[in-house]
Amino acid sequence: MVKVRVTCNKNIIERFGVKKPEGWDFQYIKYPCSDEELVEQCKDADIVFCGPVDHFRREVIEKLDNCKLIHSLGVGFDKIDLEAAKEKGIYVCNNRAVNAVPVAELAVGHMITSLRRMPEADAKIKAKGVDGFNESFREYQVKGQSELSSRVIGLVGLGAIGKAAVRMLKAFGCKILYYDVFRASEDYEKENDLTFCTYEEILAQCDIISYHVPVLDNTRNMVRKETIEQMKQDAVIINVARGEIVNNEDLAEALNNGRVFAGLDVIAPEPPSADHPLFNLTEAGKARLSITPHIAGTTDDAFIRMSEWSYADMVKVMNGERPNNVVNGL
Repeated sequence: MVKVRVTCNKNIIERFGVKKPEGWDFQYIKYPCSDEELVEQCKDADIVFCGPVDHFRREVIEKLDNCKLIHSLGVGFDKIDLEAAKEKGIYVCNNRAVNAVPVAELAVGHMITSLRRMPEADAKIKAKGVDGFNESFREYQVKGQSELSSRVIGLVGLGAIGKAAVRMLKAFGCKILYYDVFRASEDYEKENDLTFCTYEEILAQCDIISYHVPVLDNTRNMVRKETIEQMKQDAVIINVARGEIVNNEDLAEALNNGRVFAGLDVIAPEPPSADHPLFNLTEAGKARLSITPHIAGTTDDAFIRMSEWSYADMVKVMNGERPNNVVNGL
């Protein structure tokens, strides 16, 4: 019998009724836990099914003598020691692009929310009722507002999520610039009316800058005091990727000073603490922030696909086949 040990939340896996491989032994283990407890719970596993931010360190992986596959439920896999798994002959897989569409949807949603200053209006009307409604209406008359179609959008990262955002943004008719370490094909650029730029050009030219990059040494703190200073006044910063891309203190200062707007689905660290800079903004800073609690990719539809794709990979491995989306070079 194939033994699968699962660190994911049971409710997430079970509530959609996705059919598991028949006759297999799926056990939900206690997690989070110490590395010693993790080894004890997974030592006989043929397959480990883990969450995208669950830690599997070298000290654990080296003791998984029966394991053939460590599969992330989502896209993330940066907490798994890929080299240790490769040395052990264990595939590490993710569900690349499984939630590209919902993440891009929320990015566009935050763009519109920030551009139309909805957090400020929403808070004011709820706090003051009819007086807030009237006050907010007058402010829109004085400050004005812009349509997404008239804005220049900069996409930092043109992977699966960035490309999903391109498809959606084309419907609005806005101008789209992009930066990525790998340039797209000339045909793709022409078909989608995209302009390839340096990051510095994105900072200087775009009204809205949306980040779709993984956490790497060269992407940490891409949004910081020095890069914010290069942006347009009232530029909108969108981060639905990873919190580490943004320097919290620098963004909080820019929001409080009326320098930029921001639409965020992620912050670092997670889980955050009560003293997090973005939870302690001034009233002016709060009015410039649209925020959601890391839910961009967690739609019901995406979770169903995650389970379906993961089970398909598990079956492949147990049949002696190479699974999809191998991320550790095996």
